[in-house]
Amino acid sequence: MFLLAAGVVTFIILYQRRIIKQDLIFKEAEAKHQQELYYGTLEAIENERKRLARELHDEVGAALSTLKLLVGQMHHNLSETEIFETNYDKSKLLINDTIDNVRRISNDLLPQGLEEFGLKYGIEDLCEKTMEISDISILLKFKVDFEADNRTNLIIYRLIQELLNNALKHSEATLVKLSLISIGNTMQIQYEDNGKGFDFDIAYKKRSLGLKNIETRTKMINGFVKFETKINEGLKLNIQFPLLPKVEVQQP
Repeated sequence: MFLLAAGVVTFIILYQRRIIKQDLIFKEAEAKHQQELYYGTLEAIENERKRLARELHDEVGAALSTLKLLVGQMHHNLSETEIFETNYDKSKLLINDTIDNVRRISNDLLPQGLEEFGLKYGIEDLCEKTMEISDISILLKFKVDFEADNRTNLIIYRLIQELLNNALKHSEATLVKLSLISIGNTMQIQYEDNGKGFDFDIAYKKRSLGLKNIETRTKMINGFVKFETKINEGLKLNIQFPLLPKVEVQQP
């Protein structure tokens, strides 16, 4: 009876361990699946952004440019009455504003020059535009001796964009220090601002969308991120990740 009881207890313990192990394997697989779905969604969003950006640039932008040319020709061909001059000036101003808005939207969807001229050009352009529309001064240090693939460059660009958007909308910062440095095949992004900072634990528990985007995009390039911030003490952030060499596509 004792041996039978011991056997039953052993069987139950082993069975429970097996159930727990299987449950853990299932949860890990489910988490991995959810992560892959999320990453796939981000990739799909970027692809859709590219499509919309090209359509805005090629279709809408071209149509507006043609319209601007036609209005200019009308100005020379028609009699220059005071009413026509007023309508012409208003039309030209509206067209110019619309063209600028199309370019801005297109650039937000797909950074112009990032694929053509590289990461440094894209980051410098992003910093310049941020300073143009704000009172923030940005000190940029760029020492990257490595040519990454377009996907990695776009993720890095989106990380910097998220940080600068946070500085614009929430931080009340007047100074941002930003550095991108590569050492061997590892890249480091350092960000620091003199803004109002925030309680990181509270923001993280609330799953702040900005923090989540930064964390998720960093994981997409197999990196890790460290936040340092307190109320009234600004924000410091450090991101490190390995760089993969750019693969050249062989033309058939």
